[in-house]
Amino acid sequence: MLLSIQHKTELTYTSRISESVIELRTTPRTDSHQTLRTFHVGVGPDARVSSHVDWQANQVHQFSIVAFHDRVVIVSNATVETHPPLVDPRRVEDPLSGPPPSHRFFDFLAFHGPVQRDPRVVQFAERIRLGQQTKAIDAVMLVASRARDALDYKRGVTNAMTTVAEALDQGAGVCQDFAHLGIALLRLAGIPSRYVSGYLYRPDLPEVETHAWCEAYLPSLGWVGLDPTHGELVSDRHVAVAVGRTYADVPPNRGVYRGEADEKIAVAVAIERLETPATATPYPTSFAVPSYADGQHAWPASGYNLEQQQQQQQQDRNKAQVQQQRQQQQEGESALPPAT
Repeated sequence: MLLSIQHKTELTYTSRISESVIELRTTPRTDSHQTLRTFHVGVGPDARVSSHVDWQANQVHQFSIVAFHDRVVIVSNATVETHPPLVDPRRVEDPLSGPPPSHRFFDFLAFHGPVQRDPRVVQFAERIRLGQQTKAIDAVMLVASRARDALDYKRGVTNAMTTVAEALDQGAGVCQDFAHLGIALLRLAGIPSRYVSGYLYRPDLPEVETHAWCEAYLPSLGWVGLDPTHGELVSDRHVAVAVGRTYADVPPNRGVYRGEADEKIAVAVAIERLETPATATPYPTSFAVPSYADGQHAWPASGYNLEQQQQQQQQDRNKAQVQQQRQQQQEGESALPPAT
């Protein structure tokens, strides 16, 4: 399935601020489940956007704005091709019990941050007989289908900092809370699990929100996605953006600013299914963003895309090679005996 995704974030402030420093994780991943075909991010006011890859191979963009401003707009456009699974996870025979695959998975077995080993999580696991499963995939399917018995889906009762215990206190939450609960149950069963931020394509809703689910690691298959919010395994309608231990590792945006103003954030996501092969789309590289509340000032936005990233990386490699050759040449010259 070929999907076009636009993710718009607008940050507004009650008065002018300066020195905004913002980090973004809005670039869809490329892995066995999906392929990123095109990507572009625009920022306004004008700022130079750079990027790096974090410890979980998530693409991270960052920029800073020094001039005074009271509004920041970020627009990401992506084209992603999703793939149906090559192997039905339900046919995998990995046993539930067993040692972790390696020490690299310890972070995905530990309880920390919002993923807590609350007594109610243990009691819920006992009630659904999670520990009595013999195959890991049966435990995964059980978590996917039964997590909704512990929480009701309800907006406005939790926030980005809510823990599993706090969500259970409320008896409700959103996709982030369901993902954290699913991770807690999987880790309780000894299955390495991680948080996934991304999008869910729904043909009936042209405008959606960001979504979250979790992945369980099965040695014979790798990472298997499950969506506790909807009680199902992940399909080709899911688009993964970033993975981490919990939401704290992968927020779509975070940053700091200098000023006394209050911040308000508005996010809009639009997903469209494409019927033609993906091509490089000529997205605009600039758009007007008012600097002040009176709207009399505006700057163009910086553009950053995959082609520019590859070109910059190649230029950096070429510079490094030239510097290395010069250094070797200088060392060779210094090693020669003095002229007589």
